[in-house]
Amino acid sequence: MTSPSSTSSAPKRAIRVFVSSTFRDMGAERDELVKRVFPALRALCESRGVTWGEVDLRWGVTDEQRAEGQVLPICLAEIARCRPYFLGLLGDRYGWVPDTLDPKAVEAAPWIEEEPGASVTELEILHGVLRDPAMADHAFFYLRDPAYAESRPAEAYREVPTPDEVRDLGPAEAERRAADRRERLVALKARIGDSRFPVRDYPDPVALGARVLADLSGVIEARFPADSVPDPLDAEAALHDAFARSRATVYVGRDADAAALDAHAAGDGPPLVVTGESGVGKSALLATWALRYRAAHPEVPVILHFAGASAASADPRSMLRRLLGELRRRYGLSLEIPDDPEALRLAFANALHMAAARGRLVLVLDALDQLDDRDGAPDLAFLPPVIPPGVRLLLSTLPGRPAEAVASRGWPTHPVAPLTQAERGQLIDVYLAGYAKVLAPALRARVIAAPQSANPLYLRVLLEELRQWGAHETLPEALERYLAAADPAALFTRVLARWEADYDRDRPGLTADAMTALWAARRGLAEAELLDLLGPGDDPLPGAVWSPLFLAAASALVSRAGLLGFFHDHLRRAVAERYLIADAERAAAHRRLADYFAGRETGPRRIAELPWQLARAGEWDRLAALLGDLGFFTAAWAADPDDVKVAWAAVEAHSDHRLVEAYREVIEDPGWWKTETIDAVASLMGDMGHRHEALTLREHFVAANRTSGDSSSLATALLNRGIGLLQDGDWDDAEASLLEAEALFRDLDERDGLARVVSVLGHVELARGQPDRAMEFFKKGEQLFRHVGDQAAMAGSFGDQANVCFDRGEYDTALAMFDAALSVERAQGHRHGVAASLNGKGLVLDAQGDPDGALASLIEAEAISREIGDPEGVAAAVGNRGLILKNRRDLAG
Repeated sequence: MTSPSSTSSAPKRAIRVFVSSTFRDMGAERDELVKRVFPALRALCESRGVTWGEVDLRWGVTDEQRAEGQVLPICLAEIARCRPYFLGLLGDRYGWVPDTLDPKAVEAAPWIEEEPGASVTELEILHGVLRDPAMADHAFFYLRDPAYAESRPAEAYREVPTPDEVRDLGPAEAERRAADRRERLVALKARIGDSRFPVRDYPDPVALGARVLADLSGVIEARFPADSVPDPLDAEAALHDAFARSRATVYVGRDADAAALDAHAAGDGPPLVVTGESGVGKSALLATWALRYRAAHPEVPVILHFAGASAASADPRSMLRRLLGELRRRYGLSLEIPDDPEALRLAFANALHMAAARGRLVLVLDALDQLDDRDGAPDLAFLPPVIPPGVRLLLSTLPGRPAEAVASRGWPTHPVAPLTQAERGQLIDVYLAGYAKVLAPALRARVIAAPQSANPLYLRVLLEELRQWGAHETLPEALERYLAAADPAALFTRVLARWEADYDRDRPGLTADAMTALWAARRGLAEAELLDLLGPGDDPLPGAVWSPLFLAAASALVSRAGLLGFFHDHLRRAVAERYLIADAERAAAHRRLADYFAGRETGPRRIAELPWQLARAGEWDRLAALLGDLGFFTAAWAADPDDVKVAWAAVEAHSDHRLVEAYREVIEDPGWWKTETIDAVASLMGDMGHRHEALTLREHFVAANRTSGDSSSLATALLNRGIGLLQDGDWDDAEASLLEAEALFRDLDERDGLARVVSVLGHVELARGQPDRAMEFFKKGEQLFRHVGDQAAMAGSFGDQANVCFDRGEYDTALAMFDAALSVERAQGHRHGVAASLNGKGLVLDAQGDPDGALASLIEAEAISREIGDPEGVAAAVGNRGLILKNRRDLAG
């Protein structure tokens, strides 16, 4: 197995800090730095494209190491590795004096023999700073006010004889040695004061944190000013590369996994998809392999994209724009980067072919299951069905829609197995070595033996907690408490408890309130929204109070299109199990967000969240009133009609409110209302089974547009009236309205409208019992939709033709066309069409002798139809299931 350190060279834009302090009396200072200050500095570095790291060797120095004298060479080696930044913290203790000098330490720094009786802390300061002229302006010393120690136990905070010394040496000799250490401490402080390095006094650990933050922020500003940040494309690439390095540093590789990816990169054919349970190490495998492959094959461009690596990384449109930008600059392609989703997909497919013509390309897309559910991204609509030769595409996903899309395309998969015990031990050593820490052999063996440590996510979260444990002597007890967690979700429950203890100091309940807000959000929360929710009264929570918790939780969170959410579902489960056990608690969490968004102006975030939150909170009166607000309803319908239908379906299922009554004024007197409002109400009525009301509004549109002189609007009104008349069973009047619309669309050369008219005329012929004539219209409609690029309508045409084929007994053709329709409809997010195609597919499967497959298809169709409030879809799915069960002699079913 290969050490992660060999996978990539050290980044050029980097800051690493070594912290030197005494052991027993500096626990509070170390906690302040590790849990609050260093995360803030890390975030500042990341905003500048800089890698941050710190080493504090006062954590994890085991009794075994101390007894064997191993600690000193470790300290000296880490100082050499961490130059050029050094933080020296001194209180009222001189620190541990080794009984003997390790030969390895003497070999590395022969001068230490000239400092007999020196503590490890002093040797660190001498080696790291005072004996190195190159450390000018790269070291800071912090001396604690002696008053801080006066109220604390003398044996822990001041240089006094220890009980063991008194027992072993006698009181007089023990006091003489303690006095010698006090004198050495005074001399060391004087030596530091006489040096050219900055020296700060501080009264307590919190003040220390503020001064370290100010000093190192100044270093970062000086070395990496804001105007030194790379251009956006470079900056985004740097974030993905940094994400890859972060995963690679804790990865323990398998030769078989690497060989499979090597073979894929060297070959041709479809993409390879890495699969496995959540937390098993898919991202780490791809990251480690990609960094190694890039170093070994500099002639082959390797583009990495990890969903969750940056704020925009999970947004499919941002992802495609970024990938197009990378292809354009790497291959010198002449191409535009559009904004329209369909145009983006076409541009991406074309760019892949153009790049493949210029040479081999490796493209790694990790965590497809974490892409935002828009533009068909979970169904892989952005990936062309055929990947051009020379483009080696590596993907990863959890089970779900992306995995189903992979299966439907027949792409090969490579599963990642859990860790063996040997691999667990290696990961422990590699992970902790990054912080210059080790576990005592007994503790290490205990972690390795735990079955749940076979999951790398579990193991990494566990090690992250252990490395931050301030009191090393209580580490065994802490480890047992953590290992009582049987899975990652249970482990995250214990992490939440630790966050509460560490970060609720300045704002009680901060952890619970922040995590439950993120849990309740539909699509995540912007940081500004979260601060509003967490703040006192109408004021947002101060960033200084929020940042420590946010930065501590950063590895467990992800920003998708600027909205914070959970990176792993395990943390979501943990939040629910810790804070939201009762249904009333969950409803209250949703009500809290509903109240917040209710106070916002109507816009995309209010439209997306408020109805959803009210439904989850069971606030049916409020939701009905909101949907009955015509201004909000019109805006929401324009944003996502299916969301509105889902909301109304829920209201009618759980209350006495009815949508017809909500819009009665519009239905009875449409002349008072805006066109877009009338059209939205008419569409809603038609889609949810209220045909008479919908037809009334369609008739109004026809009459109004005949007098307006707007031929295009009249043609659309006639088309919609024809659809309503057809649904009402009036085929002759429907045909007349449609033919008039057809003539207008032809005169206007509006092919999209013409395509819709032709398709509806096909339904008229089908209703009249003329399937051959209907098929002619459906095929003509398909051609027109294909010409204008209307994917959703083309899918509907596939379904129409499939129904005719089914009636003819052409089951194989019908099934293929329903599957083609489903593929497009799922990609478009057209749930009504998905339900209709599933219903038809269920009938075909039953006719082909697959009743189990038929029932599965119909059950999904029923669920979707219920969700969007389509009573006809529900009736069709339930009725068809009944027929299948009857044929199977399941009369009770």
